[in-house]
Amino acid sequence: MSELAEAIAQVRGQQQQDIASMRFYIISNFPDTIKAMRKIDFEYTRPKRRKGFNLVKRESKQYGFLYYVRYSHNGRKLPTKFNTHTNNLEAAEQFARDNKDCLIERYLARKDGRMFTTLENFYEANPALSHLSENCKMENAVVIKKKFIPFLRQERIASFDQIKAVTLYKFQDHLLAGGIKPQTVNSNLCAVKRVFSELARKGMIPENPGDHIRGIPVHREDRKMRGCYELERVQKVFNRKWKDEESYLLCLLIYTTGMRNSEIRRLRMDDIEKISGCRFINIKMSKTQSGVRLIPLHETVYRKLEVWAARNKNNSLLFDHPTAASFCRANEELARQLKAGGEELEREHITFYSGRHFWKTLMNAEGLGDDIEEFFMGHKVSGNVAKLYNHRDKQGKQLMVKKAKQVFSILDRRLFKTKP
Repeated sequence: MSELAEAIAQVRGQQQQDIASMRFYIISNFPDTIKAMRKIDFEYTRPKRRKGFNLVKRESKQYGFLYYVRYSHNGRKLPTKFNTHTNNLEAAEQFARDNKDCLIERYLARKDGRMFTTLENFYEANPALSHLSENCKMENAVVIKKKFIPFLRQERIASFDQIKAVTLYKFQDHLLAGGIKPQTVNSNLCAVKRVFSELARKGMIPENPGDHIRGIPVHREDRKMRGCYELERVQKVFNRKWKDEESYLLCLLIYTTGMRNSEIRRLRMDDIEKISGCRFINIKMSKTQSGVRLIPLHETVYRKLEVWAARNKNNSLLFDHPTAASFCRANEELARQLKAGGEELEREHITFYSGRHFWKTLMNAEGLGDDIEEFFMGHKVSGNVAKLYNHRDKQGKQLMVKKAKQVFSILDRRLFKTKP
């Protein structure tokens, strides 16, 4: 650089006015200096590639130093720096590029509560959950909103990366401490685990914390055994006229079909079809694969539903989303018809759902066979019975219709007709 300064001084001393002559003089006499200056100029003036992050060094006792990455988002630098776990510049840049979206998402989740929004909306309009019934999705959403999210806030957890397997175990203990039965705790945890399974499948979280979580063992003493009325006691009750027609029809349905409460909520006349002279209710959606099935519907019950539907807008939901109160009211009305007091209902633990237990007890008492649960109740099916639900082969339909006719015969003898 001293040579260049000397050259410039000489040129100025000569008061050379010709710029071209000055440039030629310098290039001719000082080529190495000009080459170095051009290299420096190129280094500082070429456009830099935008990476969206920069690396900073931080001291490390083990490695001397480590690179931390700081990202930019929407034109602003995030205040948080993320450890790249390496002091190799090339490896640190690769880490920063590979994990940019994930790390920024985690930061934003902690900052603006995005995790809670994802959890709250998970069971709403999610195509991956189309196999679940609307009632099942609604119940799971309640677990997330009313139990899981308040627990996370209590634990000061604001992002998915803070949720580990131990977090879910703590959630189990939290529910148990609140007086919830082990069986219900396991059901609640399934609603939570389904969320993380889907998020892991989509790559929104690196791993599913629920993969190795076991349910709480349910002992016999933890279960409150549901009871039902004696078979002979119910025999004539549906031959009477009840003041509350809706309660009558609700009880009639569950005591003659063994349907689940959620299935009754979704029932439409369009769900009823006829196969070889027998009517069936086609359950198209269920929380389990086994629950998708056909249920025999007695002709007497069908005619009463048909009259009810005609007065209450056919093709719509027959019972217009009955609530738990509707089922309780129907159960109380049946108890009045049978002259059963509240103490008896409590002692025997008889609820509206007891009608499903009654139906199974009645079929077993009449010797219909143990496989009645597989055919019509939606319980777990064996390989031989499972193919019947496809209704593809004629033999399967014939066997199903034969079983349905047996059901109708039992209902005729034990519910709809008086003893001789």
